[in-house]
Amino acid sequence: MASVIREKIDMQILNGIADLVRVLDDKENVVFVNEAMEKALGYDRENGICYIDESVFNPEITRRALNEGIVIQRQETVMGQIYSVKCSPILGDEGKITGVVEVFRNVTVERKLQREILDKNREMTDETLAASKIQKTVLPPKGFLKNLKIDYFFRPSNILSGDMFDVFEINKDNIAIYIADSVGHGFAASMVTMFIKSLIRTLTKDVLLSPVRTLKSLSGRFKLLKLNIENYFTCFYGVFNVKKGIFTYANAGHQPLPIKVSYNIENLEAEGFPISGFLKNFDYQEKTVKCYSGDKILFMTDGITEAKNMEGEVYGKDRVIEILRENDIDEIKILKEDIRSFMNVGQVDDMSAVLISMW
Repeated sequence: MASVIREKIDMQILNGIADLVRVLDDKENVVFVNEAMEKALGYDRENGICYIDESVFNPEITRRALNEGIVIQRQETVMGQIYSVKCSPILGDEGKITGVVEVFRNVTVERKLQREILDKNREMTDETLAASKIQKTVLPPKGFLKNLKIDYFFRPSNILSGDMFDVFEINKDNIAIYIADSVGHGFAASMVTMFIKSLIRTLTKDVLLSPVRTLKSLSGRFKLLKLNIENYFTCFYGVFNVKKGIFTYANAGHQPLPIKVSYNIENLEAEGFPISGFLKNFDYQEKTVKCYSGDKILFMTDGITEAKNMEGEVYGKDRVIEILRENDIDEIKILKEDIRSFMNVGQVDDMSAVLISMW
């Protein structure tokens, strides 16, 4: 009586399972099919015939489970549906294999979603790689512009960068130089950098000749985008007059400050907040510095000075200054190699360095 009750309870449990379940004896004969499988794939209960035979379902895993006594799981397509099939041996009182239990879980929707996600990820990766190529293409050319020699390195922490810089001629006497750092490292940050690049190039010459007016124009136009509060950027913008050797600049919260190397080391300081859509209007401070032949100015983003090694030590600004002091050629190459050697761990922030040398 107790065995009958247990058997009845077991059948109720199996019939209550949403997955498709069938039980086979050691001769591969189907001895039980739960209601879910009967409804989904068919079963002639009167004659004991299961409609899943070798023509639609490979019995290999059933036989392996019977012969080897191991649990086997694999994916099968049955009647146009994708199932994850798990086949487990049934052991008798003396440990002899008396049959198997097969559980069919329909994963058709899951696999479809996985394929769609993979396709979307592939499309996004392709688009991101294309955007990365565009971002690198709009960087200024290395070499000479008037009496300025331009060298730099640009190393995103991911495919896209939140850093941007440019050096371009405003008129025959003046050259614009800026570096910007947008918060974050992803697609949104890279789009902000492209906004900076495209907007600055569209400003009139009289605006570009004034660092303060340039930063105010950037701030005003950025607010019109109505982005979230976490979207903001810093920008250091300057104008070099090639005839007078005067560099005029203003700073919108950019750190680290550019380093001017002459007979001594000078940080180009100027007060100003980062550019954000949520900060009220305020004035920027404009300053000038005299430059001579042989002087150089290094512009950086904080990915360089805040780079860490495995011990948690930051790279800092002193190492940068030492490289600038001790080397008159290939400073950027040496800096890039020194940072790589120092970090010995994965890069976590975008890195950019632009060196302007006066000739």
